Amino acid sequence: KSKINLKSKIQKQVEESPSWFKAMLGFFEVPSAEIISRRLALFAFIAGWSIVTSAETGPTFQLALSLVSCIYFLNEKMKNLSRASMTGFGVFVGGWIVGSLLVPVIPTFAIPPTWSIELLSSLVAYVFLFLGCTFLK
Repeated sequence: KSKINLKSKIQKQVEESPSWFKAMLGFFEVPSAEIISRRLALFAFIAGWSIVTSAETGPTFQLALSLVSCIYFLNEKMKNLSRASMTGFGVFVGGWIVGSLLVPVIPTFAIPPTWSIELLSSLVAYVFLFLGCTFLK
């Protein structure tokens, strides 16, 4: 039985890829599992909090908190608050736009009737913020 070495195959593919693709991969990094799990727990908590309180209020405070958290995490890596703020805000806006376009396409039977379009868009934004602050350099 021969083992497939996935890591070396991926590395070979990256080495053979065009320069623009290598440059794009340069914007991303994979942190330790501990960092990923802590940030995932934070954003999952914020998302759960938004879902639980969606009947009373919108997710405005939770979105602001998640944006500030994302900027904080990015600033830890980038060591430049203005760059971290612009990146975090860009990730947030991108997530909100994708969420606003994606949510109306979801069939109504697939989501609980109490969930609003605003809540669903914010959940997509949380995913983008988590991915951005965790995997962007």
